[in-house]
Amino acid sequence: MAVSRLTEGQDTDQSSFGGRLLRTLAGKLTRWDAIYFTQRASRGAQFEQEWAFGWGFAMALRILGQLQPGDHNEERAALAGILISAVAHLTSALVLYQLTQLVAARPTSPEALRLAFVSASLHIISPAGIFLMAPYAESCFSCLNFAGFYLYSLGSQYHHTKQYNVRDISILISSLFFGLATTFRSNGLLSGLLFCLDLSRSCVGLKSSVQSGLLPSNLRRMTILVVAGGFVSLGFIYPQYLAYHEYCMIPGYEDRPSWCTKRLPSIYTWILQSAQADEDRNVGLFRYWTVSNAPLFLLAAPMLLIIFISSVWALPSYQNIQASPNREKMQTHRTADRDWMSLVGLDTARWLAVTQLILAILALTSYHVQIITRISSGYPLWYLYIASQMVKRSPITLAGFSLSARHVVIWMVVYALLQASLFAAFLPPA
Repeated sequence: MAVSRLTEGQDTDQSSFGGRLLRTLAGKLTRWDAIYFTQRASRGAQFEQEWAFGWGFAMALRILGQLQPGDHNEERAALAGILISAVAHLTSALVLYQLTQLVAARPTSPEALRLAFVSASLHIISPAGIFLMAPYAESCFSCLNFAGFYLYSLGSQYHHTKQYNVRDISILISSLFFGLATTFRSNGLLSGLLFCLDLSRSCVGLKSSVQSGLLPSNLRRMTILVVAGGFVSLGFIYPQYLAYHEYCMIPGYEDRPSWCTKRLPSIYTWILQSAQADEDRNVGLFRYWTVSNAPLFLLAAPMLLIIFISSVWALPSYQNIQASPNREKMQTHRTADRDWMSLVGLDTARWLAVTQLILAILALTSYHVQIITRISSGYPLWYLYIASQMVKRSPITLAGFSLSARHVVIWMVVYALLQASLFAAFLPPA
C-alpha cells in the first residue's frame, strides 16, 4: 500500500525494474523520523538534535548499508533499515511465540500452542503497522525487548526450581538485551524496572532470609540484579558519553556547547529542554493537551485503553499470590481467563503490567500521544491479554462495557492499513 501511493512524480529511471522497485520502496518508507535515521547513518550526526534519535539503530543501518552496492549512501541506509526491520519483525513474532509458551502452565498443550500462535499473529498485525517495516527503530526494539522479557521469565523459572547459576546467567543476558534495546529507543529504560522491583522484593525479604539461613543466596541475587540494572542503564549512558566526547572533549576548542558545563552533561537532557522551550513542539507535561490535538488523542485512545485494561488484568495476580498461604490455594485465585498461565507466569505478568502502564501514562501526559500505537508494539503483555480473551472467548470489559476481542483485531487491521497510506503520503499521525 505504501509503495502504491502516487505521491511522487513519474519515475523516468532507465535502470532495471528491480532497481526502480527498490528505490521506490526506499523512498516511500523513508518518512518522518526515518529521514533522520538514514541521514545519520550515511554521514554521521552533524547536529546535536540528531542524537535524540536512537544511536543503536543508526549504527546498525550504517554497518549494513556499507555492505551493499550502490552510490547513494542514504538510499543504502534506507534499504538496510527496511531489511533490518523486516527480519527483526519476524524474529519478534517468533520470540513472542516462545514467551507465550514459557509463561503457560502447560507449554505444550493445545491451548498454550494456540495462545502462542494468536499472540504472535497479533504482533504481525500490530497497530504499529508500517513502522515495523520502515527504517524505524520499533521492530528492532520489539525484538530485543521481547528477547529480554523471555530471558527474564526464564530466569524466574530457574529461580523457582533453585537452579541459581543458570538463573543468574539468564538475568544478566536479559539485561544486555534490554540495554541494547535502550540504544534503539530510550523507553527501553522502563524494562530496567523489572530488576528494580525484584531488588525491592529481595530487600523486603532480607530479614526473613537471615532467619532461614538464606542470606548468602539473597545477597547474591541482589548483586546480580544491581549489575543487571547497570547493564540496562549503559544502553542510555553510552551514547551520552559518545556525544560528550565528540562535543565537549575537543582539544583547544573553547566554544563548547552550554550543556558540556552542566554537573551532569547529558546531550539528551539538553535536547529535551530545548524541545520544551519551543512552544510549537508541545513537548512536556500536559503541553500536548490542546484542542487542536484532540483528534490525535482519539486516535491513541483505543491503544491506551487496551494497555490499561490488560494491566488491570495482570496486576491482581501478585496480590492473589501474596494472599495465598500455599501453592495449592494459589491455583484457586486464578480467574478463568488467566488459568492458562503458570504461577511464575502470573508473577512475571505483573512486572510487565507495570512497565507498559508507566509507558502509557507518559504517552498520555508528556509525549505526542499518537506514538503510543507504535511504541507499544515492544511490550508483550497486551498481546497476551488479547490472545487470552480470543482463545477463551471472553469479552474485554471496562466499567460494565463489554467488547469482543475480535473487534479489537478489526480495529488493529483497519488502523494499520489507513496509517500505511497516510505514512507514505507524508501525512500524520506519525
